[in-house]
Amino acid sequence: MNALAKLAACAALAIAAPNPALALNDNPHGSAFVVLYQCGPNKWVPVGYPAPFARGSEPPARVSWNGETLLMTHATSGSGSRYVNKAADLEWWIKGREGTMFRLSDHTVLIHCREG
Repeated sequence: MNALAKLAACAALAIAAPNPALALNDNPHGSAFVVLYQCGPNKWVPVGYPAPFARGSEPPARVSWNGETLLMTHATSGSGSRYVNKAADLEWWIKGREGTMFRLSDHTVLIHCREG
């Protein structure tokens, strides 16, 4: 994927936020960032993370998955960072430069990705 296509994928994530108040450019905590993960030869998953110094409750991460942008709340993890969306039955777990999407109900691995 060329740089322009990666930029378009990240922009789509910001635009696709279900609530305009949650759009990346309107982040009240500033410094939110998007990481693009490669999950196969032609499969990319952009993830918008909240600023690491956000005050109060941590804002959700925004994960682009199967044509939707899912808001995922931060959850406890023993290692790495874990985000869940119980309604969608999904869990996004990152450690280092790798991310894995799991089915929350049975911990089935749906996709394994590496930061691109």
